[in-house]
Amino acid sequence: MWKTRSKLLFTAGALISGFALIQMGMYAGQHVFGWKLNYNVFQICRSLLQHYGIGYMVDALSGLVFVTFAIAGGEAVRQCMATRAAFRRLYRMRDLPLTEALGERYHELGADRIWVIDYAKPAAFTMGLWKPRIVLSSALLSVLDKHEEEAVIYHEAYHMKYYDPLKTWLLQVCAKQLFYLPVLRHITHHYKTAREILADNEAIHRAGSPVGIGSALLKLLSMTPANTRLVNSAACSSFAETSINYRISRILDPQQEPVIQMPWRSIMFSSYVLVMLTLMFALALI
Repeated sequence: MWKTRSKLLFTAGALISGFALIQMGMYAGQHVFGWKLNYNVFQICRSLLQHYGIGYMVDALSGLVFVTFAIAGGEAVRQCMATRAAFRRLYRMRDLPLTEALGERYHELGADRIWVIDYAKPAAFTMGLWKPRIVLSSALLSVLDKHEEEAVIYHEAYHMKYYDPLKTWLLQVCAKQLFYLPVLRHITHHYKTAREILADNEAIHRAGSPVGIGSALLKLLSMTPANTRLVNSAACSSFAETSINYRISRILDPQQEPVIQMPWRSIMFSSYVLVMLTLMFALALI
């Protein structure tokens, strides 16, 4: 169920974002590069605004397209720089004996895919867009027993296998640049929760018991969390960042299902925006 929910959420976010961004790209291409394109939603908007003499709205429409792509470009550059800086910092902080020991113990995950850093606070996350790695702090490993350690690593290995940092970051960027479609923020939030539940399920399946993952979460709750500046805002999937209370209660009661409150206002507003764009697209075909 959670796997299906995760796929539906990501697909919905990708389709909604893709529709708007493709139309904006066609609009920008027509006016910047002189492409001859018909039936573009944003071009239709521009024509209608000019027809009714609302010239300032034409500039606003062009500004919206510019701001959207500026945010996307800025976020892409910022994220690449933040990820590179974070990896450099973490590389210098590596505890080589522990890193090599865990690498040998979990060799099936691949070479150089687990880093242990010499850090005084608990930290466990998967970081990297194209080649994600699991990062654990020595402080965390010092308080985990064998079963808890396995659960944490298998949890993060799931994020690493399915490139969750990249997928989550893409949804977050789309939600930020398409701010006039607030439903994307809710999709991103629920997608992150679904991925954490699936990673917990993987850890329980591979460890053979929910005890390890549950006790590891409880220990992290009782400890001082790592400073967010540790990774310089780089995209990552953190073990104890999303929906911890619900995840613990679900481990205690596996039959529990979340009561999801639908963000009807956001859905209605976003639907209105998309419907209006679609209607203007249809006008060009009449």
